[in-house]
Amino acid sequence: MRRFHYFCVASILVVSGLGGAFAKEASAARLANDAVEDLEMAMKNEVREEQVSGLIGLIGWKGEIGYFESHGQRDLDKEEPMSKDSLLRIYSMTKPIVAVTAMALWEEGKFKLDDPIHKYLPEWKTVRVREGQKQVAAKRPVTPRHLMTHSAGLTYDRSELAMGPGASLEDFSKSMAKRPLVFHPGERYTYGYSIDILGRYLEAIEGKTLDLIMGERVFDKLQMSDTEFWVKNPEDRSRVALVYSRKNAGGLRKVMGRDEVMRRPARMMGGQGLMSTAGDYAKFCEMLLRKGELNGQRILKEGTVDLMFKNHLKDIGKSYGLGGRVNEQGRYEWGGAAGTRFWVDCGKGHYAVFMIQNWGAKPKTWDIFKKYAEAALEEK
Repeated sequence: MRRFHYFCVASILVVSGLGGAFAKEASAARLANDAVEDLEMAMKNEVREEQVSGLIGLIGWKGEIGYFESHGQRDLDKEEPMSKDSLLRIYSMTKPIVAVTAMALWEEGKFKLDDPIHKYLPEWKTVRVREGQKQVAAKRPVTPRHLMTHSAGLTYDRSELAMGPGASLEDFSKSMAKRPLVFHPGERYTYGYSIDILGRYLEAIEGKTLDLIMGERVFDKLQMSDTEFWVKNPEDRSRVALVYSRKNAGGLRKVMGRDEVMRRPARMMGGQGLMSTAGDYAKFCEMLLRKGELNGQRILKEGTVDLMFKNHLKDIGKSYGLGGRVNEQGRYEWGGAAGTRFWVDCGKGHYAVFMIQNWGAKPKTWDIFKKYAEAALEEK
């Protein structure tokens, strides 16, 4: 029997696959064999045709892991395989975890979603908005809800921001607050540094750095031991997957190595900074699927997860929850700049984690994975 055809029929298989994270009861359910076989062939083909250097795919359904495979290599020059425990840069898949961390503090009454953030970050007290060639006072203050939904008026323009090697997250926030917003808070959606500022907001509330807050609120409770803003153990260096881009003439070239992720960063960027594994991120997804609880550890209340999955931008014609895109039918999803993606679908009871390390123009590997993964779930 090929393991990738089936949901694990004994909980010990799931426990060993994800470090004892979940799946307490056995299940005889299985994915659709034909769709999984098509998925396997397609993923191998993506590696063979050098669309990606390597990849990891994971599909979970109602507490069981139905598919967890890796293909290709994490280091092409050294011919090191892309193993299931490879460490990858997840970039913007950091954002949903920061949002969950924030909502854990929100549950304790540390802040309200529509509080002005200048209550803890005084640099945001006087905010300006660019209107044409002039700057005007913002109609309303920036709030945590604005930050978690990218409706604060912040962009990814790096000009005049404190992002040097010695700049702290506090320095970054103060430099951002000096720049005019591109629209009045709450009136539009623009993707940008919003959740990086949210991370600084959490630091100001708790009086400690973001990595420590996230460790206490999420990582430690979910046993996400491989998720951090830098790789602390030198022995884990070889597990780091290199980042590649596709050449115009075909093939791949290395664009990011390992040195930069082995050092503690000057600031913990909550919108883009984490390293993680597919198995660790699956624990986070399973927790959301179970409405805030995993293995007896409650991260959020059920109602708080529902609030995160709610569309907070309906009034401006967008579908975005707190920290991720939503469809108002129980689905929550997002991705990262290097090609990592995930979804959690509480309505249908499943999730998926997909990881590659690709910079620049993206291959169609994610679209292919998503097509066959959803077919395997729907046709089972």
